[in-house]
Amino acid sequence: MVSNDSPERILDPVEMLNECLERAWNKICDAYDASASLPEIHCLFEQADLSKPVQAAETVLVNMLLEVMEYICRFSPWYTKPARAFGLYSVRDSTANRIRWMLAPEAAQKWACILQPLQQAIEKYNGLIQAFRLVDDLMARTTPEDPIVTASCSCIPPRAIQIRYSVLIKAEIICDRCRQPYLL
Repeated sequence: MVSNDSPERILDPVEMLNECLERAWNKICDAYDASASLPEIHCLFEQADLSKPVQAAETVLVNMLLEVMEYICRFSPWYTKPARAFGLYSVRDSTANRIRWMLAPEAAQKWACILQPLQQAIEKYNGLIQAFRLVDDLMARTTPEDPIVTASCSCIPPRAIQIRYSVLIKAEIICDRCRQPYLL
């Protein structure tokens, strides 16, 4: 008989999104005999239009394939293969005056088992992904006039966050436990 005293498992959206991305990344690494940890969110979602989940999922897959190509061992038969062998082809974007990588139709078919869950995750966690991208963009804009500082709340022991000084002084960021603002 199973005890009813065990707490229910709470599904954390961040964990769910990371699990989906990790599964996709691991399948790609396994297919190309590569070994690497999951790239950062800003790398995976670079140039992804989150308002179009199908296209965004393809963009994430393209970014994963471009990343995995960097981690292929020189002794692998994949090491000398062109991008097309990975299911990628390049298109010149005349408006931005740069090259854009696209997923070939046969690659979309091959990786359908990854594309469908990615699309669903992008639809479900769209706001979370946008928040990650916003925070990454804010953190990337480091200037000497606006340094990143460590702020603490009133919890015992205090919880700390790293944040831009300008954001800390403009917005009152409240701890979800002690309900007190984070201060320098």
